[in-house]
Order: sequence, then structure tokens, then C-alpha cells
Amino acid sequence: MSGGRFPEGSRRAVAEAASPGHCRVLVQSDPEALARFAATTATLIIRQAVARKGSALLGLPGGETPRRFLELLAVQPDVDWGRVVLLPADERSVPPTDPRSNEGMIRSCLLDRIAGPGPRLLSWEAGSGLGAAELCANFARSLLGLDPAGAPAMDLCVLGMGQDGHTASLFPGREYEPAALVLNSTSPTGEPRLSLGPAALWAAGRLALLLAGPEKSETLFRVVEGPYDPVSLPAQLAARRPEGGEVWCDAAAAAKLTRG
Repeated sequence: MSGGRFPEGSRRAVAEAASPGHCRVLVQSDPEALARFAATTATLIIRQAVARKGSALLGLPGGETPRRFLELLAVQPDVDWGRVVLLPADERSVPPTDPRSNEGMIRSCLLDRIAGPGPRLLSWEAGSGLGAAELCANFARSLLGLDPAGAPAMDLCVLGMGQDGHTASLFPGREYEPAALVLNSTSPTGEPRLSLGPAALWAAGRLALLLAGPEKSETLFRVVEGPYDPVSLPAQLAARRPEGGEVWCDAAAAAKLTRG
């Protein structure tokens, strides 16, 4: 379940296990409109989940683009935050106080801005030093109350996308096992990471890439309209997951798309 290479032929196995599904692209005029759209959409999903089953589980991204989305999400009206659980989709091997920590960013942009009882935030810090298999079992059993073979049934998972086509801590040039719930990964600079794997991402009720800016337009075109090759473009695992994925982007990022 690590992010390393698998035996010869695994590229074909990954492609067969994850036959690409439909990608729905929702374009907003500019980054501010995109952040408002993401916040109001997430709020609606939270309300629906709480009404239906009494709680909501959201997977959230790191990076710069999501900051405004999280700030606006914090001030949305009529959200029963006490019934919401938040989960960083991935994390660096740093404490939450580190400026590079995704958990720290979620705390400062979202949790610290909520008045009254806030949501529960699941921390990856407890997983430091564990192997992926052990972390997967502990994560599912202790944090999410699931059988170790289960995947967290996120009502919504929002991910970012790098210019190289990575998402969460799934990086190009590596073959990720479709059944992986949680995995160890390493950034291109050699930094250890922990990340949700394909099985967890595909289990989400809704799964969306959130991105903005003209510098992402060429990559987004390849992710949405290019050949399906998640080894080269891991963001395709989200945008074109078997059950169907979504892209939430601004007009500049969507400039090179030709469909719809």
C-alpha cells in the first residue's frame, strides 16, 4: 500500500481497475466566485448529510487555492458544525504548528473562524512513523469507526491539483494500488507524506478538484480530455474516478477545455 513501484504490469492493472468515469466541470468566473461556489456547495452537502444521517464527513485539501474557500465556509449560515467531522486529504510529516501543515491551514482558515461549537478535525499526527498497512487499520478502526477493510464514506472530498498533475500526496510517475485506503508517499523533493488512497477517494459521495489560474489550464486539459494515464496524471484518479468526478475551477483554468 506504499506509493512505490509495483511489479511489472501493474500500470495495466491500475488502468483496468479504474476505468475512467465521467468528469463534470463546473466553471466560475474568477477565484473569488470559485471560492464562494465551493463554500455554498459544501454547505449544502453538509446540511443534506446531517439531515439524512445525523453527521457529515468532509475531506479537505491543502495548498493556497483552498484558503479562501475555507474562510468562506467558516461563515456560512445554518451549519451544525458540532455534527461535522473534517479530514485533511493528506499531510506532510510535520506537526500541525508547522506553516506547511495542511491541518494547521485548516485550523487557521476554518476552525479558528467558527463561532460556537466547532467540527471535529481528524489529525494525521498520530500516524507518524507507522507503516501504511498499520496506519490504514488504525485510521479506519480508531478514527472512523470502520472495519479496517472499509473506506471512509466522506460526503464530500475536495482536493487541489498541482501544475504537475498531482493531487493530495499522489505524485506523477508512481503507481498507486486502487484498493489503497491510506498510504505512505514521498514528494518529488523527498519529503515524507501521508495521503488518502484511491479507495478512500472513490468512496466519497462527491469528489471534486478545486483549482484556479491560467498556469493550471494545460494540465487541466490533459487531466479532463487527454488519454487516461493516472500514473502520469494522478489527478485523473479524482476527476475521472469510476463513479464520476468533478472539477471546480475558474475561467482561466478552464481556458483550454473544448468539451461542454
